[in-house]
Amino acid sequence: MTILLTGASGFLGRRIVDSLLRAGQRDLRLAVRQSASTDRLRAQAAACSVSTDVRAANLLSREQVGEIVRDVDTIIHAAAGTRGGAADMFMNSVVGTRNLLDAAVNAGVRRIVLISSFSVYDTGRLSSGDLLDEDSPLEPDGVQKGAYAFTKVQQEILFRSHPIQSGTESVIVRPGVIFGPGGSGMSSRVGISVLGTFAALGGSNALPLTYVDNCADAIVQATLYGSAGAVVNVVDDDLPTCGQYLKRYRAEVRRLRVVPVPYLALLWGSACLQRYSLRSKGQLPAILTPYVVKAMYRPVRYSNARLKALGWMPRVAMEPALQAVMTRLGEERMSP
Repeated sequence: MTILLTGASGFLGRRIVDSLLRAGQRDLRLAVRQSASTDRLRAQAAACSVSTDVRAANLLSREQVGEIVRDVDTIIHAAAGTRGGAADMFMNSVVGTRNLLDAAVNAGVRRIVLISSFSVYDTGRLSSGDLLDEDSPLEPDGVQKGAYAFTKVQQEILFRSHPIQSGTESVIVRPGVIFGPGGSGMSSRVGISVLGTFAALGGSNALPLTYVDNCADAIVQATLYGSAGAVVNVVDDDLPTCGQYLKRYRAEVRRLRVVPVPYLALLWGSACLQRYSLRSKGQLPAILTPYVVKAMYRPVRYSNARLKALGWMPRVAMEPALQAVMTRLGEERMSP
């Protein structure tokens, strides 16, 4: 079985390669955006005595996409636009996915696994304390959540409606907040920095973390054993609260001037900001709106039961995972 992995050189992609090799998969085709990444991936595979097919390809090029999907049995689509403006994100996430799906239809690919995100859930429709799982409501379009959420919602809408669904097995994997050494140290779910002050917005909410190695294992498990049409959420066990994560970050990485903002106060403040933004015709942008506050900061619970039913268990427990991240962040901060 030949498995094509897009985004193979990224923060998550490199770990997926490792998890595929750990699972005994040896026939891999790794697609990267920049040719400079190919040597590192070949060395990673060579360390496991495996020779892999590593190719530089731009998913916006239909010709290049057609080449990388040829003679492929399964695709894990982890490439996505996460930087730049809204147009760049849309092109790299949605248009690139469309090109990949079109090529997969022509190539007769048997299975495609899409790496999505928790941002596709319409958590604003949940009540405080509700369980967020794979059956929770989805965003209708994602417009009000910002550029990244919009592109991920549109990517999923395309994936679920594409003609490939009629003849190819599809699986959707939705990770929570992916963290690990080399990744971002602070999620906006915890809070945001404003004029030298950190506004702590998450408080006692559970922070839906998944350590990058555990997330990669979950993706491989869903790829190999998920049923056709499956949707699987990925979060680890023993989730900390946003407040607990922030306290540890302040103690082990760097001191922050913190102002806690309770949920109801945040909701009221965002409504005032939105009204003023409308009256001022956008002179003060409404960075936080009541819609975003409800979607991001309403306290809900998370489940990984469906993932565990596939046989997944976190390879790295939460405490050593947090320790590894805090240590790395502290070292990066001290380095010149």
